[in-house]
Amino acid sequence: MRILYKTAAYLMVLLGIAHIALTPVFFQRFGLDVLWFAGTGLGFIFLGNLNLIVLINKKGAYYMMAITSNIMALLLTILILSINAAPQSYAGLVIALLLAIASVNEYIRLLKKMVREASKPAGEDDQQDSGGREEAG
Repeated sequence: MRILYKTAAYLMVLLGIAHIALTPVFFQRFGLDVLWFAGTGLGFIFLGNLNLIVLINKKGAYYMMAITSNIMALLLTILILSINAAPQSYAGLVIALLLAIASVNEYIRLLKKMVREASKPAGEDDQQDSGGREEAG
């Protein structure tokens, strides 16, 4: 699932780059719509990069930020899809859905790991920290 998460994050960055690169194709005149369209692409890039940073740092609080951002992006892409059923809207929906599911899954995995480490007997950690030797008293 971690590979899927990383792939989805990179795909979100690429979707954002494509979104920005295609802005002049869809809009001939500069205006507020152009800025919103390109800004959405920039938001996709930020979202993908946020998820990549979370994957690197593996901190619980970071996952919560990524999860909430991913869910908000998913809701936004559903709203966009309801207004504009274009192929890129479907691609955004699939990628946002993958990011949301994968980030929740990785967070649950991190929590399970933290619980396992917390439930280890205290003596196990002391022995491992001293290279397997008991400390002399």
